[in-house]
Amino acid sequence: MVKIIGKASAVILLALFAPGCLAPLSSSFVGRSAGAGRVELDGGAVSVNGAIPAFKCAVGLSSAFDLGVQLESASLGGFAKYSFINKQEQGFSLAGVAGAGAVASGSYFYGGPVLSYKAKSVEPYFVARFNVVHYGESDNIFENVSWEAGTYTYFQFTLGTIFWVTGHIGFNIEGSAFAGDFGLRDFEDFGIPSVIFLAGVKFRL
Repeated sequence: MVKIIGKASAVILLALFAPGCLAPLSSSFVGRSAGAGRVELDGGAVSVNGAIPAFKCAVGLSSAFDLGVQLESASLGGFAKYSFINKQEQGFSLAGVAGAGAVASGSYFYGGPVLSYKAKSVEPYFVARFNVVHYGESDNIFENVSWEAGTYTYFQFTLGTIFWVTGHIGFNIEGSAFAGDFGLRDFEDFGIPSVIFLAGVKFRL
């Protein structure tokens, strides 16, 4: 019984903290802005060792500029997005997004372009992010999960779609692929997979 409890605890700790050793795994960004004075809320679950909750809130400070916060597992940070092409009703939108925050034993930064197309009830999007994660010190969560101090860089490419039920409520799915150096070791059995998926809901208020 003690061994079973120990193994279960290890899996729970891994699910909570392993994704928090990286920049946020979820994207769910679109090229168009939230809109001046409007709020955009995202909630979902990322498919890493089960389901990792992910939350995001953005406020439109102008017709093209959004500022927000995001929380995912053991990471917490903020982001800014500027829409260079901003088609609210229909058409292609293009934005640049940048974010920074804290992760377990370190910090992260990311940036990249966001491209999306708004149709009547469907909004596909593509996000290409360059991520930098810095660990100030080496650490171990438990025997099979550890990372070494240093700065690590990797790319994340995300393709997703939002299905709008109304003009204010939508359901989104996305898949992400990774390339680069995660700065993790001993992750063969329980590591972040090379492709992950997210399912969630989006509100535009």
